Amino acid sequence: MNGPWSPLRIRIFRALWIAGLVSNIGTFMHIVAASWTMTTLSDSPTLVGLVQTAWALPGFLLALYAGAFADIIDRRQLIAITQLFALVVAGALAILQWTDNLSIELLLVGTFLESVALTIAAPAFMALTPELVGTDRLAQAIGLDSVSRNIAQSIGPAFAGAIIAATNPGAVFALNAISFIGIVIVVQKNKSGRSKVMRPDAINQVIREGLQYVIRSRQLRNVVIRLAIALAATSALTSVLPVVARKSLQVSASGFGLLSGALGVGSVVAVWGLPRIRSKLRLEIIVLLSAAVWSGGTALLAATSNMWVALLALLICGASMMAMLNTLFSTFTLQLPNLLRGRGTSLAMLMVWLGVAIGTFAWGAVASVFGVGNALLIAAVVNIFVALFNRVVLPLGEIEPA
Repeated sequence: MNGPWSPLRIRIFRALWIAGLVSNIGTFMHIVAASWTMTTLSDSPTLVGLVQTAWALPGFLLALYAGAFADIIDRRQLIAITQLFALVVAGALAILQWTDNLSIELLLVGTFLESVALTIAAPAFMALTPELVGTDRLAQAIGLDSVSRNIAQSIGPAFAGAIIAATNPGAVFALNAISFIGIVIVVQKNKSGRSKVMRPDAINQVIREGLQYVIRSRQLRNVVIRLAIALAATSALTSVLPVVARKSLQVSASGFGLLSGALGVGSVVAVWGLPRIRSKLRLEIIVLLSAAVWSGGTALLAATSNMWVALLALLICGASMMAMLNTLFSTFTLQLPNLLRGRGTSLAMLMVWLGVAIGTFAWGAVASVFGVGNALLIAAVVNIFVALFNRVVLPLGEIEPA
């Protein structure tokens, strides 16, 4: 039977999924610890927003090359190397924090390098999955990957907040370093012996072919542009959330962890509810409603100083954000030929990172000028206009599976 959990019956996939879940939890813990640490180093919303920018920027710079690397280098070896590099970076951040040598610049550089390693590894993970589970269980495996990330987003921030409250951010960085060990062990124990399948000098050609295919398709082009614009608008929330937690809600690190985790819980709820919604509503309606709900949740967060109301607002934002992203990504992926799916999804991720990188920096600057609450209210209004603009100028059209 090929039920939603069937890929976990395959030993190697099950081991990698469990190791990946642990690593994902460590990653979300790192993001929370880095953001919170920045608030202790500076009161500037711009600098706090730069943590998210440093995390997003490698995806923008390296996404296309990361997809090509996954085709020319043994994928398991590439995964092992990048995880070891991420382990070293996280360990270095822990030591710097423990010794009181962690500066604003080192925190941003460390976060950037951590993201570089994970960005390069991501397409290799995606390309390796069909090798592990076969085509019959591929859809279920992709779904399980989404479940892993949402579980991690739900509990990772809460763990990070509790650990910071009990000890310090360095302990979170250290645990993040440890979280990469499982993946290294799994891929090293299950080497494929696979050599390069493509000449390194063919990287640019491979990238060019994928870009040309997407650019020439109006529907695919519309979706990736929409992803960038939508993420630029909605990144206001993650950009200023640490400042909201500390200044508006006046909570500790553990409270900030709960707030961040609420976004993940909302995402998990959306994953389970989306199939029913899709059976009743058109894709454009789902995206428009998601934007409206996100804006409502963001406005509610801006207007409250109550922790419970803030958690409700973030649950709403997390669910609506997942509904929007899931709809756009599935629309995009279904229209890609199988041979171009790796490069195509890398391009989509590139646009996501571009939107986040620009948005987090811009919204941090807006918050510095107008205040955090006003920045969130402005973002709520902007997001509605962005959704309407996208609907009219960049329509999704009908899905035509490749």
